Amino acid sequence: MHDYPAPSRTLLLILVALTALGEISTQMIIPSLGAIELMMAARAGSSVMALSAFVAAFGLGQLLLGPVSDRIGRRPVLLAGLSVYLLATLWMLLASSMGEFIAARVLQGLGACAALVLARAIVRDVWQAQAGPALALTVIGMLCAIVVSPMIGGLLASYSGWQAPILLALLIGMGVLLAVAALYRESNQHLDPRAGQLSTLASNYVDLLKSRSFQALALTLACTYGAMFAVIAGSSAVYIGLLGLSAAEYGMTFGAIVSALIAGALFTRRKIMLLGPQRIVGIGAVLVATGAIGTLLVYQLFGLSVIGLSLPQVLVTLGGGMLLPASVAGAVMPNAHRAGLAAGFMGFAQMAGATCSGLLLSTLQDGTAWPMVLLNGLFAVAAFSAFQLLRPRPVASAALAP
Repeated sequence: MHDYPAPSRTLLLILVALTALGEISTQMIIPSLGAIELMMAARAGSSVMALSAFVAAFGLGQLLLGPVSDRIGRRPVLLAGLSVYLLATLWMLLASSMGEFIAARVLQGLGACAALVLARAIVRDVWQAQAGPALALTVIGMLCAIVVSPMIGGLLASYSGWQAPILLALLIGMGVLLAVAALYRESNQHLDPRAGQLSTLASNYVDLLKSRSFQALALTLACTYGAMFAVIAGSSAVYIGLLGLSAAEYGMTFGAIVSALIAGALFTRRKIMLLGPQRIVGIGAVLVATGAIGTLLVYQLFGLSVIGLSLPQVLVTLGGGMLLPASVAGAVMPNAHRAGLAAGFMGFAQMAGATCSGLLLSTLQDGTAWPMVLLNGLFAVAAFSAFQLLRPRPVASAALAP
């Protein structure tokens, strides 16, 4: 009899925590970015590079760690990744310059990416054909972290300084590592000795990317997260620097905006088996584009305001909440034999979109909200266009007739 995990609430809770770890690491420090720049005597806006460096490492690492886990198992890769995460987070606390802080964030991103990609692969291992709703639930945990973390980070930064949110992330990481070590048994029962080899890796990725369905899901996810990340990375400077909110007020406002992510993910969890991933991704892409274009129009017509910026973004986060779990499920479920590879590439696509968005935002910053609003709109329209152009078209019934 195989000694591998069965579907359980305990395992699902661990996977939810693993999926949320990367967002906790980012969202918790966003309200503190200005204070970090001041303490390290860095130029204004340089902390955006720390966010972009994290997501770049977070995305690139998944291209390798997913396939490696197909070869040697999920557990050893996961334990090593979480250990790297803890060391990097501790380094962030001790950093004395922005360059050192960014280097620590790169290492933290490499550690955190193991948590996300392996959580998704483990869901496919354990829940198999019923992985869709379970994947959606883990994404709901990640989205809850996006909602709650800025609020907690803002309060901690206001009353205890910029190091307090990082310390809390360190403690959460320690708890997750202990839970994995104590409660998770290896779930990959079909190790592939060729997975992770460069020739095999390249061949598998080429084969995966031949699918128009996979292309559509990956590009739509990348551009959607690029649209969202423009606001994630730029909103602190806009709400606090331009609109005059405190760190705590900003955390509450941003948390309220992204709470729609949870509503979208709940819809996906309930309807994904009925509607299918592709249909839900299509609906989500429409909502994201509508909200981003609405934000751009309101800004152009009425200028910058808390309400004018926040309300249209609720549509963006609602569509994003639907699209994120549905796109991952649509990519991973048909690829049971290479779940780590497929999950890794989708994680890479998500972070590639965020990295491009963050780098563009850092380059275009001019002291106004315009770069953030513009990039939000451009990436959202690109997500909608990519899905419409690449998604497989249903075959007409007449064409199937003898």
